Amino acid sequence: MPDPARPVSLWLAGVMALAVLALQLVPVLAPAIGHSAGLAPGFVGVFNAGLWAAAMAGTLAAPALLARTDAWTIARASLLLCAAGAGAAASGQVAGLVAAALLIGLAHGLEGPMATHLLVVHVAVARRPLWFSVKQSGVQVGAIVASFLLPALAAAGGWRLAALAVVVMAAAAALALAAPAARHAVALAAPPAGRGGGTWALLRASPVLRALALSAAAFGAMQVALNGFFVSYAVAERGATLVQAGAWLGAAQAGGLVGRLLWGWLAGRLGAVMPLLLGLGLVMSACALLLGLTGPGWTLLVVFGLSASGWNGIFLAEVARQAPAAGAGAATAAVLVVMMLGLVVGPLAFSAVAAAASFATAFAAWGGVGLVGVAALLRVRSLQSRS
Repeated sequence: MPDPARPVSLWLAGVMALAVLALQLVPVLAPAIGHSAGLAPGFVGVFNAGLWAAAMAGTLAAPALLARTDAWTIARASLLLCAAGAGAAASGQVAGLVAAALLIGLAHGLEGPMATHLLVVHVAVARRPLWFSVKQSGVQVGAIVASFLLPALAAAGGWRLAALAVVVMAAAAALALAAPAARHAVALAAPPAGRGGGTWALLRASPVLRALALSAAAFGAMQVALNGFFVSYAVAERGATLVQAGAWLGAAQAGGLVGRLLWGWLAGRLGAVMPLLLGLGLVMSACALLLGLTGPGWTLLVVFGLSASGWNGIFLAEVARQAPAAGAGAATAAVLVVMMLGLVVGPLAFSAVAAAASFATAFAAWGGVGLVGVAALLRVRSLQSRS
């Protein structure tokens, strides 16, 4: 029987790419959308906070849904939610942007546990760092496409054309999932333990998962700052055009794509994830500081992307490895819920600093957030050494 690891990982990478394309629609086109809606450039911070608050709700619901619904059906629902969210954003109204944040956020909340459930079934333990990274590379593919395609479509036909293109692509991908659903079906997940699911019980029971969750919150806040605020920073404070800022962000996303695959391969060769994660945390912290102090540059943005957008795949493989008997999907949901707290609070805090001082100051200060993640990983290593 052919090894299902490759096709399942690639299909899930495609789902992730379309979901991120929808997620990046508003941040990448924020100057144009804000102008149409009569909103200041910093509105993207509130948008991102609302999106990740909705994602938390989706993630909390995911373990119970996986126990009742086929994982591929959840994948299809995620893409349809993204299509609906992009359509709502195309209205150019504040109410439509609120709806877009909620719909796209729910989609992202469902995606992570769903994908982990499928990958754990289809990928051997020793190969998970690589194939989890391949799946997570969809984040960078979607972000690269968003960075280059969406500004180009906006320049050619207006930003609403770009939003409608996202609607069409996400809906078409949802239909295409019928093929892998038929070929790579899996059993339902085990029901979550306890009232209201086992998310918080898992965190209470495992200090390692708690420390991993804290580091995920810090690193996620770093990533959302780069992806959500860089275009506004480059246009508002560095005099870049929307297309130029998108190209710079695209370079960072290309670095993240290379990083996800490279770190997954390297983790498999080394047989260890923790040293890589610690190094990436230090590098992303330094890059945020330099971006605020010196402004954008091609090399800096590529390295920033390698670290701040390249950590996720090997991190999720480590979470799956540390998962208790309750299952990798439930453990992933537990960690992702805390990560999303960082994605909710992070944009609001970043926006507040940017409004009080500048985007440059906010990026420089954000270097300290990455160090919080490094400290949490050192805690994980300490706990593992005692066990």
